[in-house]
Amino acid sequence: MSRDSLVEKYNERHEGVDYFYTTCHNNGCWDATCLIKCGIKDGKVVSIEPDDSVNAGIAREDDDENAVQTGMLQARACPMGHAWRQELYSENRLLYPMKRVGEKGSGRGHFERISWDEALDTIAEKMRVMAKENPDHPWLYYCYYVAFESSDFPFASYMPGTITGWGDHSTSGSAAAEDFHLGVRLTDCLIKGTSDAYPGFEAPDLLNSKLVVLWGFDPMVSWFGMVPYYMKLAQERGCKFILIDPVYNVSAEVLGAQWIPIRPGTDTAFGLAVAHVLYTEDLYDHDYVAKWVEPEGFEEWRKYIVGDVDGVVHDPEWAEPITGIPAETIREFARYYAKMKPVHLHQMYGVSKRNLGDYAAAVAMLLQAMTGNLSIPGGCEGGGANLVTQPRIFAPVPNTGQIPGDVVNPITNNNNKVTELMHCQKLYAAGEITEDEFRRRIGCPPDSPLPCLKMAIIPNNYINNQHNVSKRMKGFANMEFSWGWQYFNDQPSMEFLDIVLPSPIIQFESTDMHFFGINRFWGSPSGMMNYFLFAGKGVNPPGEIRSKDWVWMELARRLGFADKYNPKMLDVTDWREWDEQVIERIYKPAYEEWAKDETGILAYNGIEPRPWEEFVKLPIVRVPGEPGEWFYPFKNTVEWDRSPFKTPSGKIEFESSYVKNNDLTKTRYGGLYDAYPRWQPTYQDLPANDSYYHPWTQNYPLSMVTPVSTYRQHSANDQNPWLKGDCYEHMVRMSPADAADRGIKTGDRVLVYNQFGEVEITAYVSSKLLPGTVSIAHGEWSKFDHVRKTKLMPYGIDTAGNCNLLIGDTHLPHIVGALLTAGLVEIRKVGE
Repeated sequence: MSRDSLVEKYNERHEGVDYFYTTCHNNGCWDATCLIKCGIKDGKVVSIEPDDSVNAGIAREDDDENAVQTGMLQARACPMGHAWRQELYSENRLLYPMKRVGEKGSGRGHFERISWDEALDTIAEKMRVMAKENPDHPWLYYCYYVAFESSDFPFASYMPGTITGWGDHSTSGSAAAEDFHLGVRLTDCLIKGTSDAYPGFEAPDLLNSKLVVLWGFDPMVSWFGMVPYYMKLAQERGCKFILIDPVYNVSAEVLGAQWIPIRPGTDTAFGLAVAHVLYTEDLYDHDYVAKWVEPEGFEEWRKYIVGDVDGVVHDPEWAEPITGIPAETIREFARYYAKMKPVHLHQMYGVSKRNLGDYAAAVAMLLQAMTGNLSIPGGCEGGGANLVTQPRIFAPVPNTGQIPGDVVNPITNNNNKVTELMHCQKLYAAGEITEDEFRRRIGCPPDSPLPCLKMAIIPNNYINNQHNVSKRMKGFANMEFSWGWQYFNDQPSMEFLDIVLPSPIIQFESTDMHFFGINRFWGSPSGMMNYFLFAGKGVNPPGEIRSKDWVWMELARRLGFADKYNPKMLDVTDWREWDEQVIERIYKPAYEEWAKDETGILAYNGIEPRPWEEFVKLPIVRVPGEPGEWFYPFKNTVEWDRSPFKTPSGKIEFESSYVKNNDLTKTRYGGLYDAYPRWQPTYQDLPANDSYYHPWTQNYPLSMVTPVSTYRQHSANDQNPWLKGDCYEHMVRMSPADAADRGIKTGDRVLVYNQFGEVEITAYVSSKLLPGTVSIAHGEWSKFDHVRKTKLMPYGIDTAGNCNLLIGDTHLPHIVGALLTAGLVEIRKVGE
């Protein structure tokens, strides 16, 4: 076929196509704002194309060094971003409101279609009755994202009884260490705006790095936005990469990284041995330590490292049999790390989201402080909230005219302890545990009322997607009343709802707010802060799907506070008019007010606002950054010679004075934590309960890690046909040695099991894993075989391979907080 024929066919295909820009703010990908250009024809999305809002038609953007240095590059989507049409037009979309008939749980009841009026009337009445019946205890859980000392429940200020969580999911393993040792609290800088200590970095700052250490990090897969692209650009410009991970991952291949295989859960031991070399060979940055580090704690940790505290010298020879890394490799890594400044040592969340993993996060931060890399250009904070930076460009702020109510809901629990809450409230009611034990196990602050959960609102696949799924399912099956939104008819969490509402895919089919009030002017906190997008509504959803914000407004009408909740939309009752009126009444005025530039900030940044009608055709505002002036950790405070560290001493505390001077069991943390990172905590005799060295390995000798996948955002897109089959097959990866011991080969169906669950999955034998390690990607939808039921699996053995069925949720006596993502398992061939 000739070139002209190809062009003609292309033009015919795109004749009559309009374009709409949006992003992938859905189910876990809220921190990227990759831009996708959607072709709309006959009311449907017919194509999804890359960002062309800058450098359109240019084959290689990075040929222009100025574009690279100023961040004027396209924000291109990953494979998931280009596959959304298969989700939008899936034959399995949930199209109508439904109610549960019979028992809740997989295979134990069924759904019947109901009207919207019946659904909304039932929900509103349940809310009204439960609020009246439970005046003294928080009873309602809205599990969009109960985190950061918020409930995120739209009616929280109007209705008492909302469960409010502290902590979060993503950074949960590192947050305590970040607070105790650096005095940095993600809630303060990201949510409340009460701190200007921003621990993150912007992607172009990677061009300042001489060495990048990927510690449990696979950025080409797990970090969306511009960071992976700039890592590749840095590598092409001579930056070196080292991977510390049990698995040789995609990023190691792409970036040419040296792989240092490490046994899962031994990262703290590795870090202690590196610190030993830095201390004993005098390789730490004396000037940085003198300025930013509290000296007494620095010396106390040194004593522990060199063996003055417990007689154990934590040198590379000590760490070798623990980590599986040769002592000489550890020693040479430490020396290379010390001399290669600036070093971007980036420990990712999975390293610390395990039992005792908080210490691994702390070690990463302290190593960065020792080497003077924690708060410099090309450096990295290490193990914490590396995505949060100072705002660079301010988007319009929409105003609904909302008049908040006067209800203040106290913090009730750690957001990763809702399953434990459901379990413990029954034990407490039966007198089987004390109030103190109840509080400790769920992270309930001493001065807060105890929660008593009666209603759950689930707008996602929450029940499927976190640790200890069997325990979670039991709790939600016994919930007095649950309702929420779901996308598909076979979504696992749907089986536990009394009423289910069909959900729009909000970045295409509605103007709904995202969690924590993130509106349709979407900016990015992850790696590149020089642009924002307005994502309106591209297409109408199928069936009877309606905007979520319309649903909230209808419930507010029934509950009697609609006039306060959303005054500007009070007279809009027709759901067909909702989204158009939201744009006209809320977003257009917000943009026009912003465009007035009464403060002059837009002119200062070189922004020339376009009229609204022109703006919505290409609804992206992007400004160039200054080469060499991109954000690095704590840049805004360091350059003013002001400490960003909100510890009692105002410095980085290797030995936390807060921990030393407070009984953490009497705080929301519930458990114990040593004042400086140790390999074996002083308060327990056993190793971590997901460790190679725990007694459970006698029955479950394989250490399971659960990385994210290229083809899922948590569990979104799990059923997408473009991302299945030849593209991706969900398997358990295991080493040749472990497979040979069990007579397993690639393609065999195997049972992966432990004391928490049993899952059947296909095996894949690979030399890219350390022996003793197995890997199952997170996010697979459970699929229970209702015939093959066991004591552990009352709904049947999972035949899809959901790793979360194999992960426990026990923290104590250690502090609560981390969302656990690892476990110990055994594997055998099915039928043996």
